[in-house]
Amino acid sequence: MIGSLKGVVDQITPPNLVVVDVGGVGYLVHCPTDLLSRLQLGQEVKLSISMSVREDAMTLYGFETSQDKNWFEALRTAQGVGPSLALSILSSISRNELVAAIAANDHAVLKTVPGVGPKTALRLIVEMQGRLDQLGSVDVGSGSGSSGSVVGDLRLALISLGYTQDQIRGVIEKVPAEFSLEEMLKYCLKEL
Repeated sequence: MIGSLKGVVDQITPPNLVVVDVGGVGYLVHCPTDLLSRLQLGQEVKLSISMSVREDAMTLYGFETSQDKNWFEALRTAQGVGPSLALSILSSISRNELVAAIAANDHAVLKTVPGVGPKTALRLIVEMQGRLDQLGSVDVGSGSGSSGSVVGDLRLALISLGYTQDQIRGVIEKVPAEFSLEEMLKYCLKEL
């Protein structure tokens, strides 16, 4: 099994593929889109790797930290969530938003992820709630259960106004946690 790769970025293929050259061997690695957007050709990287082995393929999934890899592997254990959907979840919402959504039982945030419907969102929340402590703490703003719901409502409001996940991800993370939903929406609209 491959646990990590350290090499040079040889090729980047959006939305989530990178080739890492390690001693003359190019490894094709699937990465979350936020990580891929920060990589540059020729850059030296070290990725924490999760390897998926099937009878017809061996696929590598790369992450910036071992904690991100742990989240990916935990998501994969949920019924009906394979590696592609787990990667899509980590590419669509930040880990902070994921933790807040799970802690607050906020289905709306998870349903914004392509491929996650109401049943999968509910299953993820139920199966992941018991694992939050295991996966390590993440800063979720005020830490209150309602903050996750407010962030979910904010995300849905911005999506309904026509903004994409990529456009709103960075803006939502900058919003002060003490703002009301209305103040958060005004802040985001000014930034966008």
